Amino acid sequence: MAPMEALCDAHLHFFTREVLCFYARQSAEYRALEDPAARVAHRLGISLPPGEPEDLAALWAEQLDRHQVSRAFLFGSVPGEQQAVSRAVAAFPHKFAGFQMLNPLDPQAGRATADIAAKGLRGLLLFPAMHRFFPDDPACLDTCRLARHHGLMVFVHVGPLRIVIQEKLGGGGAIQPSYGDPLRLGNALRAFPEVPFIVPHFGCGRLAALLEAARETRNLYLDTSSSNSWMQQGPAPIDLETVFGTMLEEQAFGPERLLFGTDSTVFPRGWRKDIYLAQRAALDRLGVSSRERRLILSGNLERLLRPSGAAAQSTA
Repeated sequence: MAPMEALCDAHLHFFTREVLCFYARQSAEYRALEDPAARVAHRLGISLPPGEPEDLAALWAEQLDRHQVSRAFLFGSVPGEQQAVSRAVAAFPHKFAGFQMLNPLDPQAGRATADIAAKGLRGLLLFPAMHRFFPDDPACLDTCRLARHHGLMVFVHVGPLRIVIQEKLGGGGAIQPSYGDPLRLGNALRAFPEVPFIVPHFGCGRLAALLEAARETRNLYLDTSSSNSWMQQGPAPIDLETVFGTMLEEQAFGPERLLFGTDSTVFPRGWRKDIYLAQRAALDRLGVSSRERRLILSGNLERLLRPSGAAAQSTA
């Protein structure tokens, strides 16, 4: 049964054919193929994405409508995908807000940031562990400065990072989790209080350090996306109810800066209703108020999408 409450999804990947080709080019098995997308899709057991971004966006829009999800952050998951993401957003402007991956160490990062903003996207995706920079390195701070100039949000992955498609295809470079240091992200938060920063997966096992780093700030948001398998990997396994409870009781954080997300990626699986149901059950067990529930599931994301920079300061 479809959910009967307002929903916005803060974490939806836009896996175009170019994304499949990007990872194929990193694998010796596939890089020589002229158009490896179909072979890669077969290997991964997923549907081959449509050739045009608008058609893939239509599939996602239908999925979101089916599950009564009103808005979603749509992620360009490899460098240079801002054209495809912008076409998807233009086709469904009331359904999607675009984000685009960026490597701050790229000499063209400034030009790419300007292009991302010019195409109407709303945020940058930064992966320190993948591209090997710290969140307070000069190059990253320069990117945050440009984000402030262009009115963009900044998504930063901290802690451990898995790229499942890369693992399955056997390509790519080693991930270095030490670069996603929450304490050094805290320096960026304080340097750019006007910029909303979003960290996925409740900080991916680095929640305590992240809360400490953000204690004197009001511009950090956490998304709740994915299966959050990190909860079972520590010395004392925890559950969603415990994590939500920690966040809701944290005076320096609270429900105003949690963003519901699923980390949905591919078809035929589509939108991850199982993620939603697990999170809804945890909130039910905690007995959260209707106000808190509304903020987490839709209100905070809607506030971030309001024009101009007041969103990061407001907790209305």
